[in-house]
Amino acid sequence: MFNTAVGKPRNGGRIMIYGDFLQIDAQVKQANSSNIPCVVTTISDTIIKIQCNAELNPDISLTLKIPGMNILTANLLWKKSDEYGCQIDYTFHPAVIKAMMERLDRRRVATVS
Repeated sequence: MFNTAVGKPRNGGRIMIYGDFLQIDAQVKQANSSNIPCVVTTISDTIIKIQCNAELNPDISLTLKIPGMNILTANLLWKKSDEYGCQIDYTFHPAVIKAMMERLDRRRVATVS
């Protein structure tokens, strides 16, 4: 049920996208803000895509709080409308991503219920 794709970044390495079109409730915070609700929509080993109605500053790093996980620090890579691409400071193991998606994805939870 996971949408998996492989891409090649500029550095020649491989990026695995483990979950695409997710709906995981989370919170984002920058140094100049309080916690802001957001939704995680894509997770890869080093990139997380979020939807957020607030205007985030690309020059300020952010913290991302996903329920049941440690706080993640990230930098904004791009913005398109209310979507942001965030590069996290370390690499996720695939098993961590799979467990997180199975437990927290709103669409998957709604289908099972």
